Amino acid sequence: MILEYIKNTYAPVSVILYGSYADKTNNLNSDFDALVISASHPQYHDTSLVGGILLDVFVYPAEYFDGAFDCADFVQICDGKVVMDTENRGADLQAKVRTYLQSRPPKTEDEVRASVDWCVKMFDRAKRGDAEGMYRWHWLLTDSLEIFCDVVGKPYFGPKKTLIWMRKTYPEAFACCEKALKSFDMESLEAWVQCIRQHL
Repeated sequence: MILEYIKNTYAPVSVILYGSYADKTNNLNSDFDALVISASHPQYHDTSLVGGILLDVFVYPAEYFDGAFDCADFVQICDGKVVMDTENRGADLQAKVRTYLQSRPPKTEDEVRASVDWCVKMFDRAKRGDAEGMYRWHWLLTDSLEIFCDVVGKPYFGPKKTLIWMRKTYPEAFACCEKALKSFDMESLEAWVQCIRQHL
């Protein structure tokens, strides 16, 4: 049903499915994540409800990929499933993204240490408890997951994939992160920051 909607709406030359519908872990609350390369439709983010399923579909005209573009904007499709590809554009884009991920240099030790220092600074400011402090508390929780990945040398592929990977690979760090997210208290936040520091 959703693919028919995409075909009728966007005249796609390629559809790349990613996320839970691609790896078959979707449930009743899952979005339908896809990247659509259209013959002519302008760039668009479709969040329609189709058949009771919320779309999270990013549409790009084919000409978008004829010029220079940043592969970092498309890392989510690296392990996606190409479900339609009449001109091989989807496979080409996915190959470029995978090459980019394999060839991009890791962050330097100084860059990683600076990010961890930033976490410590954000924690200190969060302790104020005022509006700015609370903003920095949320900011720290949001960005620290990617920073943890940088610390252990793991590419960051968004929160869902990262948390699944962390639970399997670094269960103690996952428990610490999960507690900081769920408890939302200063003690848990400090423990999570210290956990990140300990992995340097």
